[in-house]
Amino acid sequence: MQPRPLSVLLRTLSLPLAALALPALAAPTVYEMRLTTHAGMGAGGGMGGIMGMLSGGGGGSSVSRNMDLRLTAPSDLPASYQAAHTVPEAMRIGPQLPLQGERRSGGGSAPDGEPDGRVLIYWGCSPTVPKGQPEIIDFRAMAGKVPPEVQAMARQGRSRGRGAPPDASLPPRSIGWPAGDQNYRGIPDGASAVGEHVVKANFMNDDIRFSLTPALDFLEPMNLRAQASDLKAAIPLTWAALGRARGYDLQAVSAGNDKDVVMWLAARNKSPMLPASQHDCTIPEGIFAKGEMAMLTGIAHGPVQGFSYPPQKPGEKKPLIWTATVNVTAFDSVFLGMEAAAAGAAQDAATPGVGTLLKGLFGR
Repeated sequence: MQPRPLSVLLRTLSLPLAALALPALAAPTVYEMRLTTHAGMGAGGGMGGIMGMLSGGGGGSSVSRNMDLRLTAPSDLPASYQAAHTVPEAMRIGPQLPLQGERRSGGGSAPDGEPDGRVLIYWGCSPTVPKGQPEIIDFRAMAGKVPPEVQAMARQGRSRGRGAPPDASLPPRSIGWPAGDQNYRGIPDGASAVGEHVVKANFMNDDIRFSLTPALDFLEPMNLRAQASDLKAAIPLTWAALGRARGYDLQAVSAGNDKDVVMWLAARNKSPMLPASQHDCTIPEGIFAKGEMAMLTGIAHGPVQGFSYPPQKPGEKKPLIWTATVNVTAFDSVFLGMEAAAAGAAQDAATPGVGTLLKGLFGR
C-alpha cells in the first residue's frame, strides 16, 4: 500500500477542523403581530374617562381595534437601521408603518423594599366559595424564608441597577409599532387586516411576507357583562359566543384593604381557562365584600397562525431565516360595584378610596 501524499492527508485532517471553526447557525429573525379588539374600559379614555364615569359623566363602553407589531433580531441592530411594515389597503392606515425601538439598558433594576401584604386567590365558576379556598400568598412570610445570601444578591442587584451610568446602554434588538410613531392616530373603525403584509428592513436580506385570510382578521367584541353589581353577592357573568374563539380567560381583582389584594380566576392551571363553548360564569358570593370596587377583565383567545422562510417540506430541517406569528384576541373589562362607587363619587368627586383603588389596579 502506497503512502498517501502529504497534501491529501492535510486536506483530510482540515475538514473536521474547518467544521469546528464554522460559526453556529444564526437564530432566525422573529416577527410578531397581535390583533386585538378592545372593549369596555380598555377601549380608550384612560384614567380620565374612568374617573369621569365615576363622577356621573357618562361615557359607556366603546370598542377599538389595535395592532401591535414586534420584530426581534438575533443580534444588535446597526445604528442606521430602518424597517417598515406595509399593510394592505383594507387597514386604512399607512400603508407603511415604521418599526422603531429604543436602546436597551445594560443592567436590570429591581423594586425597592421588601415584599409586603397578602394575595387571596379564589377560582372557579361556583356561586359559593368551594372548600379549600382561598389560597393565601403572604409576602411577609415568604420574605422571612429567603436565605440571607439571596437577599444580599437582590440588594446588590438593585444597587447595580440604580447606579448604572446613563450612557451604559446597548443597541436595540427589538423594534415595533405603534410605539414611537408620532403620526399614529389609532386604527379606523371597520379596518381589516386581510391581505398581504410585507416587512422590509435594511439589515435583512430577505423580506418577511405573509397573507392573512378572513379567518385571521380582528375578532368581534367579547361583550363581557356582569348581571349584578353588589360585591357582597354572587355575580353572574355572560359574554358573546365568538365563532373563531378557542377559549376564554376571566379574572377579577380588588383591593380588600391596604395590605390585601383579592383575586378571582375562572379556572386555575388551564389555558385558556374556559372552553369556547362556555359563555357564562359566576364570581363566588362575598369574595370582594371588603373592597369598594373590583376590576373584571376577559380575554377571548382567537386563531393563531405561524409563517416561516424558507418553506419546509415534511421532514426537512432547513435553517430558518425568519418566523412570523399572528395572534388574534379580544379584550374586555368591566368595573364591578361601580354603581355604589359612582354614588359616592357624586357626593365627593375626589373620592380618596376610589382613586387609591384605581391607582393600585392600574399602577398610575
